[in-house]
Amino acid sequence: MNDPMQGVFRGFDIAASGLRAELQRSEIVVANLSNMHDTGNVENLPYRRRGIVFEEAMQDAMRIHGVKGGDKLAAGVRVSEVYEDLVSPFRKFYDEGHPDAYRSKGPQDPNKGEHGWVYGSNVNVFYELVDLMMIERSYQAKLASMRSYRNMVRSTISNISSNR
Repeated sequence: MNDPMQGVFRGFDIAASGLRAELQRSEIVVANLSNMHDTGNVENLPYRRRGIVFEEAMQDAMRIHGVKGGDKLAAGVRVSEVYEDLVSPFRKFYDEGHPDAYRSKGPQDPNKGEHGWVYGSNVNVFYELVDLMMIERSYQAKLASMRSYRNMVRSTISNISSNR
């Protein structure tokens, strides 16, 4: 006989996985914001903005015949990749006195045209703040879903116990 309570708390596990993923996303945004003033040059590049990719987490289940993916159950979300933003360009400004300004090494230097140029991080504070707002809203939505699921479980248990 199967346990009737098996899987009853799966909804909490799924929502909790989303909360964990959003926590990791917020850590990436905080790292981006804390390194946004990093500088470098053509030889020593500054901090690159990082991003995160989520993927659906699946869990093995009993095989359901004739259904594509019938051997898997949703188990929430997880972080599949943390990547560096190679598309957004670095900010570039000229300041010969800056400690990170590139200094040419002579007439044969292939980067001779970069003399005096400083690269700034490709982190955009406005994008990061929008990301933080999205994280907050997503977090609130996941907490609301956990509350709703808790109320459903509570109501179900109450109905089961009152019918006995």
